[in-house]
Amino acid sequence: MSNSPELTELFARLASRIRSDDQSDEDDDELVSSLNQSLSLSQVPRVRVLETALSLMCFTAPQVIESVVDCSVNTIVSVLCSLVDCKVLRSGKTEVLRVGSSISGHDCLGVMECCAEILGKVNEHGTLSCSLLYAVLRVAAMTTQFSYTKQLTPVLNVQPADEMIPAISKLACYMPKEINLENQELQMRLILWYLDPQNLLKDVSQILQDVVRRPFICLDAELYDKIEWRLIIICLAFTPLMFIETRALLHRWFLLTGLASVLELEVELVSVVLDVLSRPMRWGLSAETGSNLPFSYAYFPFKHQLFRILAQTLSSDRFLELVHNVKKTVTHAKRKLKHVATTTSMVNHKSAWAMAMNFPEWFYFAALLLSGASFSDNIICGVDEDNPPAASSFSANAAWYIAWIIDPIDESVCGLLSEKLENLSRALNNKHLSSYEHKRLKKPKPNTCQSQTIRLWLEDLEDGKTIDMKNNVMFRKIILGVLIGCSDAINEDGYEWLLHYVATGTLPRSIESQHAGLRHKRWNYDSNDKSSQKEAVTGACIVFHLTDIADKISDSVFETREIAVDFICKVKLKAVGYLLKCVKRLLQFEIDENSDILTKDLLRRILRWRHQGKDVFHCYKDLDDTISIIASKFS
Repeated sequence: MSNSPELTELFARLASRIRSDDQSDEDDDELVSSLNQSLSLSQVPRVRVLETALSLMCFTAPQVIESVVDCSVNTIVSVLCSLVDCKVLRSGKTEVLRVGSSISGHDCLGVMECCAEILGKVNEHGTLSCSLLYAVLRVAAMTTQFSYTKQLTPVLNVQPADEMIPAISKLACYMPKEINLENQELQMRLILWYLDPQNLLKDVSQILQDVVRRPFICLDAELYDKIEWRLIIICLAFTPLMFIETRALLHRWFLLTGLASVLELEVELVSVVLDVLSRPMRWGLSAETGSNLPFSYAYFPFKHQLFRILAQTLSSDRFLELVHNVKKTVTHAKRKLKHVATTTSMVNHKSAWAMAMNFPEWFYFAALLLSGASFSDNIICGVDEDNPPAASSFSANAAWYIAWIIDPIDESVCGLLSEKLENLSRALNNKHLSSYEHKRLKKPKPNTCQSQTIRLWLEDLEDGKTIDMKNNVMFRKIILGVLIGCSDAINEDGYEWLLHYVATGTLPRSIESQHAGLRHKRWNYDSNDKSSQKEAVTGACIVFHLTDIADKISDSVFETREIAVDFICKVKLKAVGYLLKCVKRLLQFEIDENSDILTKDLLRRILRWRHQGKDVFHCYKDLDDTISIIASKFS
């Protein structure tokens, strides 16, 4: 301090006068006044004296203020925590245990509003604001409306009052941005979902918007790598009720919109939550925390027996068990139906169909069985060698399962489609020309038999108008499973044509010129042609999706990992031509602010695709050049 000599002199004079008995009170008052004036730098002497005294003890003003804030907020937190209690209410011999907050809903609203104002001022204090936010949310969650009869029977309303919703929304704005799985943030997000379910809807909607906006996103990797999304997944894993609500929400959206991206998100959410249950430490949870996760039956209370079959490893024997279980469930459900309006129960989130849709690997496995790969090549594991089922048994059950997935309500459509799928299976497994080709082809070219058969089968379905092929999300995906099963029998041109059909849903009119027509197809090079751009995006996504399917089911289908890797590479080599054609077409469109993220995702996705299984494209100039062009967009 600059005036320390003067202070020393004043303290010395004061001390000497106190020791002397002959000094008057007036002299003492004058000396104290001088000391006050020396210590005080403002018009509030007492405050400045305290600050100066603290400064003599090496405390700065910001430290003092911060300490006051800490003490004040911690006091508020302690008071809020003390508001939650547990009481036993007695009336005669009747006892009721009440757990909750001791303040009313109206008072709680005032507390929430006050705390929101405080959080706005101390938001930069991370740990401090987090503790306050958690404390006030905990009080709000425990503040319920009780009313009692004379027998103390409680009538409980756990839903927050309408006037509390704005206050909850204000508090939600102060959720910490930096996420630590070991702090209170998991509990806070769960409490926010509980207080206002719209917060859960908002979190799920934000993920879905990104999925729709970014068609090349690696959703499984993004749900893990993006910390905010990972936190949502872990919260869902810790609360089966919220998981059930989320799954039901996405399923309703899928039924309303028919969007494949909604179904993709629902499937991936189920997959990653099950992964959290099986490998909690991979998701950043401690062993102790992971041990507190519920068992799987808590997440699938409806059709749990069916879930246990679907969650197992793919095999032929389990597939037959699955079909038997589904048929029994469907038959039981139809017996309960008394009028047409109740058929919605056959496709709602509690239905067997909804459960099966969450495990699409079985659908593609059925298409694989349909192609006859298990019998011609003996590649599928899980068949009882001592008592192997007949090939017709596999194909018939595979045809029924696929038809049921495509139309679970209309039994006549399901039966007709199942019959036509069996016809396709017989045609694909026939070493000679199928009946379609005998009737409609004079001289089929070598190595085009399988793709020609599939094409004619599709035309037969389209002419008969069995189903709405273009608007059914799952129908065209049958071809993806068939492509995996017939990868040896279909050449690159056939692969390209069938992938083009899956992407666009269109069939060239000329049978003989199908390969030439696709090979020499002239794309519309107008940069404003959004339909052409969408077609290119969809085509590339189909190739990525095909490879992901082959990757997911290969370990179950093949006996060794080495065979599985070789098979994935075989699929990639067949599909690379169509992928490059789509990507090159896409690169001709100008990159703007909206498509910048699309191109970045494309680069990440194509690099991941290249290394799936193993990289078999060494010195593959066309692919290398395409990747270099994509990368140069950001240099």
